[in-house]
Amino acid sequence: MSQDKNYVRTRFRIRGDLRFISHHDLMRLFARALRRSELPLAVSGGYNPRIKMSLPAALSVGMAGDNEPFDFELTRWVKPSEIKTRLTEELPEGLDLKSVQIAATKPSRNPSELSYRVPLLRARSVTERKLEEVLARSEIVVHRQKKDKTKEVDIRPFIKALRIRDQALHMLLKFTQRGTARPEEVLQTLGCKPDVDYLESRIRRNDVNLSSSP
Repeated sequence: MSQDKNYVRTRFRIRGDLRFISHHDLMRLFARALRRSELPLAVSGGYNPRIKMSLPAALSVGMAGDNEPFDFELTRWVKPSEIKTRLTEELPEGLDLKSVQIAATKPSRNPSELSYRVPLLRARSVTERKLEEVLARSEIVVHRQKKDKTKEVDIRPFIKALRIRDQALHMLLKFTQRGTARPEEVLQTLGCKPDVDYLESRIRRNDVNLSSSP
């Protein structure tokens, strides 16, 4: 068997009840589907070999994703159309494989930007003026609770763009080594309240942009 590296990047949509599974369970779902597909998978060495695969950007539990990246490796070249057909047959309802690409070199797995769409329940939940005021601020400090500790985080460096279109708030957030902002934190900064101005269950991630460097 050829040991040439064939890096596969797929993009998928996750919707319905599947959006409530954890990142760990999603990885296990993909692992089972890959094994059943009988594709020539590359695995790690050692006593407990694992499929060489990656979900570059974890999705929050309960959130739908429209264009999520998922990577894995093959030990030999297979037509992208065949990969898509064989893997799609093993995926459950609610997880749709959109595209498959193959590269000879390892692509970047570092997220750089995350795009979100939040349908607004009220026409005046957010105004253009309010967006301008937030973007003009040099600092936006939020408090994050983790177990029994509270941490202050400045999320302003992570907010790249905010706009209103089609009765929805669209936000583009930077992802760096220091982390990113959470959509709920941006909404809170804008004065939006859950179940009044928006529904948390309707926040969706439109896209994940990956950096050009590996």
